[in-house]
Amino acid sequence: MGIVIDLSRAESYLGEDELREARGRAAAICRALYEKEDKDRVLGWRTEETSVLQLKQIKEKAAEIRREADVFVIVGVGGSNQAARGVIEALPRPKGPKIVYLGNTLSPYTIRRTLEGMEGKSVYINVIAKNFETLEPGSHFRILRQWMGSRYSKEEMARRIVVTGTRGSRLEEIAEKEGYLFLEFPLSVGGRYSAFTPVGLFPIAAAGLDVDEYLAGMAAALKDCREHGEDNPAVRYALVRQLLYGRGYDIEMMVSFEPRYGFFTKWWVQLFGESEGKDKKGIFPAASVYSEDLHSIGQYMQEGRRNLTETFVSVKEPGASVTVESCPEYGDGFDYLDGMDFGDINRAAEKATLEAHARGGVPCIRFEADRVSERSFGELYYYFMVACAVSGELMGVNPFDQEGVEEYKRSMFAALGK
Repeated sequence: MGIVIDLSRAESYLGEDELREARGRAAAICRALYEKEDKDRVLGWRTEETSVLQLKQIKEKAAEIRREADVFVIVGVGGSNQAARGVIEALPRPKGPKIVYLGNTLSPYTIRRTLEGMEGKSVYINVIAKNFETLEPGSHFRILRQWMGSRYSKEEMARRIVVTGTRGSRLEEIAEKEGYLFLEFPLSVGGRYSAFTPVGLFPIAAAGLDVDEYLAGMAAALKDCREHGEDNPAVRYALVRQLLYGRGYDIEMMVSFEPRYGFFTKWWVQLFGESEGKDKKGIFPAASVYSEDLHSIGQYMQEGRRNLTETFVSVKEPGASVTVESCPEYGDGFDYLDGMDFGDINRAAEKATLEAHARGGVPCIRFEADRVSERSFGELYYYFMVACAVSGELMGVNPFDQEGVEEYKRSMFAALGK
C-alpha cells in the first residue's frame, strides 16, 4: 500500500479556494523538478541516476566488512550520515559489525571513549565529506588514520578505509595516494538530499540491510511523484504546510509514537531547517518521540501558543507483540489493560493524542507506513525530499543552498587560526 497521508485535520484550517489554487502551483513545481535542465547542478537526487553509481562495488565492499569487521566507523556530520543512520538505527540487523559514529562532535570525551571501545577490534572506516574542509569529519579522519596506522600495515590500513567524496576533491587525492576505495559523492546532490547516493547506500549495505528494497521504495515514490503531480503525498504535504505558514503557523513538530523513527526525524529537521531557514523566512522544524515526550511538551502542545503544526509519522505493523497478562493479586490498578497488546495500547495513545491536539487548535498531519522497513524508508526519504523542494519554492527561497552556515564556520576557523 505504501505511504499514506491524512491531511484532514490540517486542511480544515484552510479554504477550498486557496487549496485549489495552491494545488495547481505546487503540482507545476513538482513537474518542473523532472522536466527542467539541472543548470545549477542541484537536482541529481531526483531520479535513480546517482543511485546506481558504483552499486556493485558498494555491495562487494559491504559484504567484506560484514565478514571481517568487529567495528564499522561512519565518519560524517549532518547530511553525510543522517539518512543512513536513520535506517540503520531503526531496523534489526543480521550478525555483523558494531556501527559507531564519529565526525559529528568536537567533544574530546566522546572521541576518546569511542576510540577506547575500538581497541583490540577489527575496524573498518567510511569517511564521508562533500566539502572536506568541514572541521568535524576532517579532524576525526586524521585521528583515525593515526590510530589505524599504529595498528595495521599500510596495505592493510588501505583495505580497511573507504572514502566517499567529490571528484577532484582533496579527499579523492588522499584516497588515490593511499590506495583507499573511493566512492563518489555526486556534485549535483547536496548532503541532505544524498540518501540514495553512495553516501547513504554504502553504510546501509555495510550494516547488512537490503539496499535493493530501499531503492525499490525510492523508485515507487519517484514514480508516484512523476505520474501524479497534484495527488502524491509530497505535493499535498508541501502545499498544506506552506498555506498554514502563511497563516502564522511557523513551527512544525514532527512526532512519532515509534522510537525507531527517532533518527529519521533528526534527518527531517536538517532537511527542512537547512532548506527553508533563510531570507528571514522559514518554518522552524523540531522533533519529539512520543509517548515519552508527551510528559515534557504535551502541556505546551495542548494549550500553548497556536503557531505550530504537528506531523505524525506512524506505522501500521508494530513489529512485535507484548501482552499485558492478568495479575489481580498485584493490586496495581492496571487491570483495565488485562489481555491487551502494547501495539493496541500504543495505537490508542497515538489516536487520542492526535485528536486531543487537533481539538486544541493544532493542525495535525499524519503519515503512515505499512511497516518499518528498508522499502518504507526509501519511500519516506524520497517523498520528503520532493516535499522540501516544492515547499521551498512555494515559500520563495532556494531549497538547495545553505549560505548561512558559512558564517559560524568563518568565525570558528578564525578563532582556530586557519
